[in-house]
Amino acid sequence: MDRKLINYLPYVVRDYAEFQGITGAEQPEFETAWATADDLLANQFIKTAGNLGLSRWEKILGITPKGTDTLDDRRFRVLARLNEELPYTLPQLRVILENLCGPGNSSAEVTDYTLLVKVGVAAKKNFEDVQNLLERVAPVNLVLEVQQLFNIHETLKGFTHAQLAWYTHYEVRTEELQAHVPTPYGDLLPLTHGQLAGISNKSIRKEMKNG
Repeated sequence: MDRKLINYLPYVVRDYAEFQGITGAEQPEFETAWATADDLLANQFIKTAGNLGLSRWEKILGITPKGTDTLDDRRFRVLARLNEELPYTLPQLRVILENLCGPGNSSAEVTDYTLLVKVGVAAKKNFEDVQNLLERVAPVNLVLEVQQLFNIHETLKGFTHAQLAWYTHYEVRTEELQAHVPTPYGDLLPLTHGQLAGISNKSIRKEMKNG
C-alpha cells in the first residue's frame, strides 16, 4: 500500500528505530481498516459492490444466486430486478436493455402483438437473465420472443483468416471476436511433441504465449 504510517511522522523522528518499529507493527492493522473502509464505500453502489453488498441486495430482492455465479453475474441480476419499472413504453424498454446488455447489444420491436427482443453476442451470458426479466414485466397481451443473435458475415469482414483460425467454427458464430496474436513459432521450439500432445491448438496459440 502507498500509505505508510512512517510517512505521517515528522522527518526528524522517521530515522529512529523505535518509531520505525512502532509504525511497522501498526501498518497491517491500518491497512485492514483502510481496506474495510474502501469496501464499505464500494458496497453502497451496486456497480462496485462486492459479495457483502450484493448479498444484501439479493436478500432484499429475493434473489437466490447460483453456485457458479461470478460477482458480475450477480450484479447483473440485481440491476435487472431493479430496472423493472411498470408500466413502461417501448423506448423505456430499450433503455433498460441497453443498461443491462451494453450499447448496441440488444434490440426490441413490437409487431402484430409480438414483442421480439434480440440479445447480441457480447451480452450472451446475460441472455437467461434478460429472458427472465421480460417474462416478469412483458404485458400479457403480447407474445414474447427472445432471440440470441450470432455473428454474421458482416461482422467477420474485419478479420483475417489467421485471426479467425484462433476460433472453432462454433466460436466464430457465437463468441465476441478479438484480433489475437498467435504464439510465435520460436516459443514452441523448446517443447517436445509429448509436451504439446495434451494441449489443444487454441491453447497453444494463446496460453503458451502467456507462459
